[in-house]
Amino acid sequence: MEDTRIYHEIDFLLPAQRFNINFSYITKKGLPFVREFVLRLIHLSPMSMSQVATFFGFSRYEVQEAIDDLVERGELTLSDSGRLVLTEGSKAYFTDIGEVPTLSVLRDSTVCLSFDLAVFSCLGKDNFSEKWKAGLSVKVADENASCSETHVEKQFQRQFHEILRKGFLSMSLTEDKMDSPNVYTVNSVNKIKQMPVRLPVQFKMDSDGRNVEREDFEKLKSSDYVHEQISLELDHLARPGNFGEIAKVMIEIGDGETLKLFDAKGSSINMQCYEDLAKLEPNSSKKRSSFIGPIYSSANWELVRKHLGPLIKARQKNKADVGHTQFLWVAPSDPFWGKSSNLQVRISELFEKASTKEKKLYSPTIFLPVSGSDDYRTARHWQREFEPGTEKIRGLIEGFLGGSIEVLLFEGEFVVVVYHVSLRDSYPVSVPVGFISAEQDVVTSVGKLVKDYVEGTSGFERPNDCGLISKIVRGNN
Repeated sequence: MEDTRIYHEIDFLLPAQRFNINFSYITKKGLPFVREFVLRLIHLSPMSMSQVATFFGFSRYEVQEAIDDLVERGELTLSDSGRLVLTEGSKAYFTDIGEVPTLSVLRDSTVCLSFDLAVFSCLGKDNFSEKWKAGLSVKVADENASCSETHVEKQFQRQFHEILRKGFLSMSLTEDKMDSPNVYTVNSVNKIKQMPVRLPVQFKMDSDGRNVEREDFEKLKSSDYVHEQISLELDHLARPGNFGEIAKVMIEIGDGETLKLFDAKGSSINMQCYEDLAKLEPNSSKKRSSFIGPIYSSANWELVRKHLGPLIKARQKNKADVGHTQFLWVAPSDPFWGKSSNLQVRISELFEKASTKEKKLYSPTIFLPVSGSDDYRTARHWQREFEPGTEKIRGLIEGFLGGSIEVLLFEGEFVVVVYHVSLRDSYPVSVPVGFISAEQDVVTSVGKLVKDYVEGTSGFERPNDCGLISKIVRGNN
């Protein structure tokens, strides 16, 4: 859709199951050459054996052999007048006078296919290996899962020709492109396993900053029910509006530019203002770029790479010890943050680029929100989300700058600030909006706020830094 901008990306995890399906199908098969033309001739008009021999130029022995074979097969018989005629069985080979005769053949086949548990669309032969993480689960009716084999039996028959057309069935079923087989019966359907199917959704706004209706899912034969379930889940997770609190943080850190991106009522994004800012910033002396959407989205992450790439190259050439430089990523307390496989990819990238075989280039640490050092449940959730690779992921008592602010800080070099703004009357999910800056005064001032909080306390003997997520989990076992 033209003139739209993505303001959030969320993966939804739809329950699906994989099945072993044994079925019988009917296909039509052509007849051997002589057999076909003898039957076609007699289909036109009953004939004597001598007339058949004359027509084909057969000898008496040849025509006798051909006719005897057709009689034995039950395809020819003698009429009361002594002429050869078709039997009721061989008459069924023809749909019209002059048509090529074909006979139906019943065959068996087996296939492994996956179906979603919402509308039972066939998802193909792929054996999905997705895990229930980095996304929001879509709830479906319990009956769909418990009676899935019955549903799939019906849907396999209904969707058979589409499944065949998409190439999900054996090549033997599609060898003859002129012939389309049909399901005769489904002999058995056996559930093999359950898994999620990942449905990435892009939330968009138009040029006036209004939310745009979500697009349908190409994988599904119908998207309405799934969209209804998604809307219910979004309503359940939505938080009260927080623009007032975030506006105070913007003022506190001197970020007037981002504040201007909201309309006068603070109820939606002023896209015209954003577009104007996007045109001005590249020509400004300020080393700053504004963005809308998660920082880990493909487009916004390029802003991070633009700053990080030259630093890595310079540090690789530099002989000095630079491994102590911190790269801190403080996550917000937002229910829609990180619900995308993109986040896992970005964090892995940061860890991989942090060192070479010869040296360490910087020290990355991810801080994820917990209620305290004894918050086992949340820590266990984070551990499942980020396994493997939790050795650099720590728990941080939620509440940094109100809890809805995300910061990526490369010490002394650049900083990313993301405000996760909840505007429930205008958008179904929070709107991440922020900036990346290499201005030293901004990096220093925001860096001080981050370090003061990370190194601070939230009460007597209650440090904000709760330690490694893995240790929080082990400490409660």
